[in-house]
Amino acid sequence: MRTHEQLQRVLFILACLCGIDYAQQLCSSQTTCKNCIQASPSCQWCSDPSYSGSRCFSSDTPIVNCSKSLVENPIGMKTAQTMDVLGSTVQISPSVVNITVRPGSITNFTLSVRPARNYPLDLYILTDLSYSFIDDLSTLKTLGTNIANTLSNITTDYRIGFGSFVDKKVSPYVVITPSRLLDPCGSGCEPPYSFRHSLSLTSNVTLFNSRLQSQVISGNQDTPEGGFDGFMQVLLCKKLIGWRDNARHLLLYVTDADSHQAGDGKLGGVVKPNPHVCLMNDTYGLQDVDYQAYGLYDYPSLGDIREQLRINNVIPILAVTSDQLSLYTGYTAELQSVGATVGTLAADSSNILNLITSAYKSVTQKIVFDPVLPAGISFLKFTPVNCPQLESDGITCAGIQLEQTVNFTVQVQLASCANTQNIQIPVRVVGFGTFTINVQPLCSCGCESSGPALNSTSCTNGNGSLSCGVCICKPERFGALCQCNSQGIGQGSSTSCPTGPNQMQCSGQSRGTCVCGKCECATFQDSRFGTTSSYFGPACECDNSRCDTMNGQLCGGTSQGVCQCGGCQCLGSYYGSACQCSNTMCVDPNDSQGRVCNGRGTCSCSQCTGCQEPFTGVYCQSCQATTPGVCAGFLCQPNLVCAQCALGQVNSTLCSSCPALILLNTTDIGSVQGLITQCQFTDTRGCTYTYYTVEDTSSVLQSVYVDTTAVCPEVLSPASIAAIAVTPLIVIAIIGVTILLSVMLLLYLLNRAEVRRFEREVAKASFVKNLNPLYIAASTNTVNPIFDSGEVKGGTTM
Repeated sequence: MRTHEQLQRVLFILACLCGIDYAQQLCSSQTTCKNCIQASPSCQWCSDPSYSGSRCFSSDTPIVNCSKSLVENPIGMKTAQTMDVLGSTVQISPSVVNITVRPGSITNFTLSVRPARNYPLDLYILTDLSYSFIDDLSTLKTLGTNIANTLSNITTDYRIGFGSFVDKKVSPYVVITPSRLLDPCGSGCEPPYSFRHSLSLTSNVTLFNSRLQSQVISGNQDTPEGGFDGFMQVLLCKKLIGWRDNARHLLLYVTDADSHQAGDGKLGGVVKPNPHVCLMNDTYGLQDVDYQAYGLYDYPSLGDIREQLRINNVIPILAVTSDQLSLYTGYTAELQSVGATVGTLAADSSNILNLITSAYKSVTQKIVFDPVLPAGISFLKFTPVNCPQLESDGITCAGIQLEQTVNFTVQVQLASCANTQNIQIPVRVVGFGTFTINVQPLCSCGCESSGPALNSTSCTNGNGSLSCGVCICKPERFGALCQCNSQGIGQGSSTSCPTGPNQMQCSGQSRGTCVCGKCECATFQDSRFGTTSSYFGPACECDNSRCDTMNGQLCGGTSQGVCQCGGCQCLGSYYGSACQCSNTMCVDPNDSQGRVCNGRGTCSCSQCTGCQEPFTGVYCQSCQATTPGVCAGFLCQPNLVCAQCALGQVNSTLCSSCPALILLNTTDIGSVQGLITQCQFTDTRGCTYTYYTVEDTSSVLQSVYVDTTAVCPEVLSPASIAAIAVTPLIVIAIIGVTILLSVMLLLYLLNRAEVRRFEREVAKASFVKNLNPLYIAASTNTVNPIFDSGEVKGGTTM
């Protein structure tokens, strides 16, 4: 059921974004009053038994035939509130308010907040007493009375308490040797402890000073301290600490080091998460009460602390040294929703009075809401009405003075009816108290509260029970008034009607009603014509609104189209969503051939588009070329037959569609008015005739003017013909002889050059003339190397 409701809401939001009126469709699909008012805040129900049509309709739809007293349209409102008078103990009014809220709608009411003078104040100081804080403790002891005096300047009704912390008494947080457990400093220090509650909230300043003076410094091993263990117990042990219900609760946390958080306990073998309960003895006298569960449970996390600050309505003030300011500023950001503030502590803590005063002013001069939204509430907003200084978030109001009343408009929105029980919203106003909003969901109609009227006469002789104007028929009956009998008695025998595209009988109650197996279609107001129209079709799935109009008529009028279920059914040559288009409107009335756009363009919904260059005009009939002669190619050929008609060169049956034909001399064309295009053609004899097409200023062809003077070719004599025939032969012969002579000359020159080259080579030869250089002699001369005479003594002849 919940998924169905969410789907309906998604469809409704999409409808609004698209600008389509689906609100009526969403409402009209609902069949019971309960579902109707849950579907959308704009849906309302007619419980009049005599009403016909969709009982669930949008508030934007005029109410027709339904009495306003019988319209179910529940509206959320404030039903009750406590009559609280703002004063010294009451800062929020009302403290309890009851409202009714319809799913998807917003209910408003006014809330007043007034900072009271002398409002009760509870201040608990939780300070670091590890050895690094030794100089600060000395200063703190001297400021005991001054702290009380500072609080008395803020309010006369104050109480003050005190506690301190060191760290878990487990290694490695402290040194666990026996001597160091007795004296961790080696100079007379207090044995280490986790958290020690020294003084419950009291107005006895003397007792406060006495307990403060008795404090002794202690020591631990590591740098981070175990203060968050004590922080958590101060919030949870309300009886031990002494927190009052009707008082402003401040917790001053003073340290010069970081603090251990959840997970750090693993170093000492402490792994159990903090249980969020008071683990200290609530019985308190004047003795110190120590936290003993330090070895059982881990340190708390910032999230744990934030939750308990909210539940117990305590505002933390973090006073830290300058070297720790950046770290604790980050912690403050995590605790911002509970009003946490951070301030820089002087080296000796001498400015602690100023920190208390500035933090208190910050709390009382600023209104911050910290609500806890339960399931089912989708929207809760606080809008200041008379805020002195509105901060950037648009909700937080600052700059408020004591006894100044600031009003807020509170807006509450219910997501759905998944939970029909009353919903409680606790809201914390940081530093001022809390108030409660009780929300009663409006998930049913008033006509359903008394149950259905059994055997009502409005349901055809008591054949059904009447609930919110709708008949709930007995098993064997059906129909809007239970007038149909499933056994064949009554007005029909079928128990069901055809379903439309939305899978609903008769396409839903807004379109038709199932009467004994047949859909009776409803009427609706057609805003386009201001008339009443009817749904039609077997399942009332059709209506005239799906057909487009032209000139205020459906489908262009009865001569152009008929409205059918899927849209316009066009007649004849008409086409388009409203049958507004026709190709006949693209035919030039002056075109004898009846061509669409003169055959030079495309008819697009009764208009010629895409005309071929260079034609323009309504019917692509006008040639508008800037280059001379371009238009002639388009206008001459279509009128060639007409020119031949004027000269009597073609059969007269081809001339019936020609415009006025006029024969003239060349000199007469100068007197013709209009757009003149010169054309020519050549007949079978080779004679060239000139003719002109004449158009008016609208590019409509008016006449064809034909020049009777022809330019014919000259007739040649036999001698001229012979000369023309012989001349090419003579030219060919001359060319052939010239080529032959050129070749012979080229060969002569080449031979001559070759002879000269040979003669040059012979002249350069080095051998004796008439001696064959290839000849080898048959004898060889040999010289005896032993013979030293200059003469040759002998030789051998071969």
